[in-house]
Amino acid sequence: EEGSLRTRTNLAKAELSVETAFSHLNPCKRGMSNKRTSEEAGLDMNHSKDDKRPKPENHAHGESKGHGHSKGHGHGEHKHEQEKEGHGHGTHSEKEGHAHGHSEHNGHSEKEGHGHGHSEKEGHGHGEHKHKEKEGHGHGHGEKKCCDKEDCKTEKDAHGHGHHGHGHGNGHGHVHHKYEVKANIELANKQFTEGQKYFNMGQLAPALKCFGDAIHNMGFPTPDEIRKDPNCAAQALEHISGATWLILYYRAITHFKVNHYSDASQDAGRALKLFERRFKKKKPSAEELSNYASTCWVRGSALMEFGAYKEAKKWVKKAIDLSPGNKLWMETYEVIEEQVDHAKKLAEMEAKRMPVTVITGFLGSGKTTLVNHILSSNHGKKLAIVENEYGAENIDSKLVVGGKQTKTNEVIVEASNGCVCCSVRGDLVEAIMKLCESYKDLDGIIIETTGLADPTPVAQTFYMDQKISSIARLDGIVAVCDAKHVLKSLSEKKTEGSVNECRQQLAFADVIILNKLDLVKKEDIKSIKAGVRKVNKTAEMIETTRSKVDPKHLIGINAFTVERALVIAPDFLDDRETHHDESVSSFVSRIKAPVDMELFQDWIHERLRNHSEDLYRSKGLINATGSESKFVYHTVHEVMEIQEGEPWKEGEKRETTIVFIGKNLNQKEIEAGLKDLVVV
Repeated sequence: EEGSLRTRTNLAKAELSVETAFSHLNPCKRGMSNKRTSEEAGLDMNHSKDDKRPKPENHAHGESKGHGHSKGHGHGEHKHEQEKEGHGHGTHSEKEGHAHGHSEHNGHSEKEGHGHGHSEKEGHGHGEHKHKEKEGHGHGHGEKKCCDKEDCKTEKDAHGHGHHGHGHGNGHGHVHHKYEVKANIELANKQFTEGQKYFNMGQLAPALKCFGDAIHNMGFPTPDEIRKDPNCAAQALEHISGATWLILYYRAITHFKVNHYSDASQDAGRALKLFERRFKKKKPSAEELSNYASTCWVRGSALMEFGAYKEAKKWVKKAIDLSPGNKLWMETYEVIEEQVDHAKKLAEMEAKRMPVTVITGFLGSGKTTLVNHILSSNHGKKLAIVENEYGAENIDSKLVVGGKQTKTNEVIVEASNGCVCCSVRGDLVEAIMKLCESYKDLDGIIIETTGLADPTPVAQTFYMDQKISSIARLDGIVAVCDAKHVLKSLSEKKTEGSVNECRQQLAFADVIILNKLDLVKKEDIKSIKAGVRKVNKTAEMIETTRSKVDPKHLIGINAFTVERALVIAPDFLDDRETHHDESVSSFVSRIKAPVDMELFQDWIHERLRNHSEDLYRSKGLINATGSESKFVYHTVHEVMEIQEGEPWKEGEKRETTIVFIGKNLNQKEIEAGLKDLVVV
């Protein structure tokens, strides 16, 4: 690859060999010793093995056990993770007593939260969720014991705002872990030095491993940890040593040399952030500034491989401004300006990857109806459907045509118990990889997100995860829009720092389906369209009812571009956190005995009349008295629909299953009302 600019275009312009070119990126080859490199990296050998920087606290609302109060009054803190009693408004270990106060535990492995409330067998409170907790804490109802033994300390369930979410019973909410930085500076330094040796010998695979281990020992999460919790990378960057930038810089170069452009872009972006943080108050050396310029070039060159030419041009120009006269960088800049040949190469590469369509839209907009319509249409394509549901029960997979069965032209996969923008993105990556490996004849994959998903992290996956970007591409984002409720959803006030999911879904859409027009007045359509256009002026807008759209407008459209995504969200290709409104929750109710349909309709009408603002969505299957058929049930705020579905199959478990999604839901009250509908 003599002289390759990694653009695979116009190679005649590249007069420098790869070895010569990358000597500009290698401080060791410019006369900088490994010892000096370690010092420049700030890998201080006088540090203890374990970095003692303050650990970030991890907060979540939920509850498992409240405070009692036995010793002392006032506002106090538990400072040691093994402390059983503390002074303040209660302690976490007391079995009885009432308190109204706040206390903190600073240990990272605590199993119980605490706050306002009492700590008898059932506690209420506002508490904290620590890094290794398995159960939620805070406002709500929790049972402390798994049995009646006096000394039992095992908790069965935690309920409320927390790891498993809001509400009670099977309630599910959004996970808000805080990544805990643990560093071993001495080991990181050794691994970094070893990686440099491999790098200089051209042994890039072991170099990558050493750099990866060193970065992890500086406190940064591994790729697998990031897939499981996409927020942890951004959190770690706030707390790890700024010196980590140099190791990230080396790994970015190595990734670039082996054509891992997604990983190269990611590491370069992280290195640039840490560099700017590290040298905010002190002036970098000439060597450090040169390395910074090299990182800018790597970032720009990697972005060029995605077709993000404007962003690529910005970073390469910055590199040239910092270090004028670098011939390789000048050549790269010229190629970016020309673009044409590279765009053709990029198109050839795109054609080899699996096209993926993301169907998003707020709760009750008609996403599942659209998926059913696509599967029922005669388009001649073999498609895989990835169903994502917010909560433990994937109702949608039972409502999609064919349920969980594999039909001739479809494969249905579930990714439940969270939204793909945060807690189950790792499941999404695994599902796409398995589909691409197992079904070579697929024409495309459709991902139906939960109504509470922000599509931004989903789209990021195709550009920030090397495993996915090498086998699949994002073909387009389709947002289904409920014409009756969209303006209300767009204007809804969220808790501070939380994303407005409806706004994000529309902003990132390549196609907007303005659905349910039969539910609005004709004179209101113009203002509804204007409100949607304020969020997204360029997407194709299709007006319809019951999600009836020709699939040719949705599949194989090659519409998504990184350039446009970066205009909407300049940090699109950076590590970022997604925060949802913590007052929103879901739970599933099941009733084994048959339900009186007349009583059910009266009950749900009354509920919607009084609580439609807070009950965003409910849906499910009803086992009705005297009927051999399933009844499919939906509500969106005050709008309700019940239809008779297919017959119950022989041997199929016959029970009513309903999922409720909304704000500040009272599960006890709802389930008590449902029990009254059972025919005795």
